[in-house]
Amino acid sequence: MSRLSPDSAAGPAALALLPGRAVLRAGGRLLEHAEGEGWAGALASLAPLLTQARPTGALAGVLSHHFARTFILPPPPVRLNAEEMAGWLPDCLARDYGPEAAGWQLVWHDTAPGRPVPVAALERALVARLQERLAQDGLKLKSLAPWFASAWNRHHAALGRQSGWLALLEPGRMALARVEAGRPVALRTQHVTRTPAEDLKAMIQRETLHGGFAESGPVWTVAVNVDLPVGGSLAGHPIQALLPAGTGAAGLLP
Repeated sequence: MSRLSPDSAAGPAALALLPGRAVLRAGGRLLEHAEGEGWAGALASLAPLLTQARPTGALAGVLSHHFARTFILPPPPVRLNAEEMAGWLPDCLARDYGPEAAGWQLVWHDTAPGRPVPVAALERALVARLQERLAQDGLKLKSLAPWFASAWNRHHAALGRQSGWLALLEPGRMALARVEAGRPVALRTQHVTRTPAEDLKAMIQRETLHGGFAESGPVWTVAVNVDLPVGGSLAGHPIQALLPAGTGAAGLLP
């Protein structure tokens, strides 16, 4: 269990793992390879990239939302230090998810007292397999985070103190965060069909209704390998693309 500092995914060497695909940035090179399916395919795709780039030391890792669960939990009732948070967070998730949560490795952002806490749950078995694979090449993980954490670190400055919706889309998966005054306050993930714009529109409308959020603010989009409008409006909200149209899987990298 560990905390995610704002620069946890920074640095010249980084990798991103998606179902059946891996992206590696190391030594000034950007490499990508696709092979197989799911997590096994992601690790298989990583192998030839390590052979080509031969990175050394530690890598920062980013996981597709296919491989990582993301939550934004209400703030704890009292201020907690790091050790206390490490005990409080598993208890919160265990109440909602039961024994399943025991197999999760948690990472989280430090937040100011009274603010919601972004948390990611990674399958311990998947993390162990990745660590073992990197160890074969003498490498270690400097950090491992879900795409939402990496994307937030990369783009939140562009949002300033505005309120709106931050949408992260990749093939088959979408994460949608409600941002209030520059802070994420709610986060949902869901499956994406072959009509991602319609899926996003419906999700914004549903979350606006059920979350009681104001019907205002832009939709900031971060889309990789997904055809999504980069202008116009969606569900009455102006679209502001934070990545260029046609961005590939390398867009997951910090």
